[in-house]
Amino acid sequence: MGGLEGMLLFVTSRIAEFAGIIITIFLLFRGYKAKYAYIVGVIVLLSIVTSLFSLYFKEYFLQLAIGDILVTLVLLIGVTIYVVRNPEKTRDFTPPDDARCLYCNAYITREEGLCLMKINNRTYYFDSFDHLVKLMKESDYFLEKGDLPRGKIHEIFVKTNDTGNWKRFENVIPERNGDELVALERGKRRSDLKELLEDFKNRVSTN
Repeated sequence: MGGLEGMLLFVTSRIAEFAGIIITIFLLFRGYKAKYAYIVGVIVLLSIVTSLFSLYFKEYFLQLAIGDILVTLVLLIGVTIYVVRNPEKTRDFTPPDDARCLYCNAYITREEGLCLMKINNRTYYFDSFDHLVKLMKESDYFLEKGDLPRGKIHEIFVKTNDTGNWKRFENVIPERNGDELVALERGKRRSDLKELLEDFKNRVSTN
């Protein structure tokens, strides 16, 4: 392996590894599914293998090495953009074992109807969509008790009862199922939850 080739291989490998490490830390810290961190690792590994393989084509080594690192960076950026733009599909919403419903204080024992809300840098859970909506409507009471912290609402996600998919709060369809309000992804009747969400954000906000 020549000096220039070895140096270029070292530099491109380090760039791929550094980008992979940064993106992996970002994905795990922000709560995305582990499989996307594995995908990043596979991309970086393939990049290194491709760089080593390109040594057999010395006359084209420079072009292959530069092309490899560019393709690798594009793939890594693509994975990052995908997970950030599709949190309903890519986030890991599994609650910790000691998670309690913010409304009724009961331990979370099922995933059906599970909801979560992120206030400031902390995530709170609800054992049903019905309890989430009730807390939002009764927010003044919970704020006075100190059970509901004030701050910025970053996100509210709901696991729909009909499909089991995670959706943003404002994108679900509320429907009565007996005495309980459930969230649906599909339905004939549309209901705008944006007004409730905006009112709740204004009440909880510290501004």
